Amino acid sequence: MAAKPKKELQITITASKAAAKKYTNWQDYNKLLQASAFEVLNSELPGFTEVKLTIVLYTDDELLELNRRLLGHDFYTDILTCELEREGALLEAELYFSLDRASENALRYKVTLRNELARLAIHGILHLAGHEDSDIKAKNQMRQKERFFLRRLQTERSIEY
Repeated sequence: MAAKPKKELQITITASKAAAKKYTNWQDYNKLLQASAFEVLNSELPGFTEVKLTIVLYTDDELLELNRRLLGHDFYTDILTCELEREGALLEAELYFSLDRASENALRYKVTLRNELARLAIHGILHLAGHEDSDIKAKNQMRQKERFFLRRLQTERSIEY
């Protein structure tokens, strides 16, 4: 029986200067974001043995500017997913989060910011895995997957929300 190829996951979390200044505790979420990304990457993208994922935390205004520049969209969003490279067993991507939007969503949906940030990481990686949320049916399927991974993280990894 052939040995399974070793999987190399490199997950980096960083914050813009403005986000780091506004959310001085942003590094408290590193372990949570890494665990969330790890869980979904292993489950949804098993064929990649080398994954380089960067999660960048921004403010609303910074992510709005990025949304305008990258996609031509003139509206606030909570996340942008950018695939940089997909070749053979290599996947390199960046996820951009708005901490402002995540905070507002957490209040709106009556969840913790930790829960909302984990959901954003899951959501972004599901997009990398080919899942879409462009219509109601696809959006509902995406939400089901998000809830599945959030429950899995809560039980298997003992991450408190």
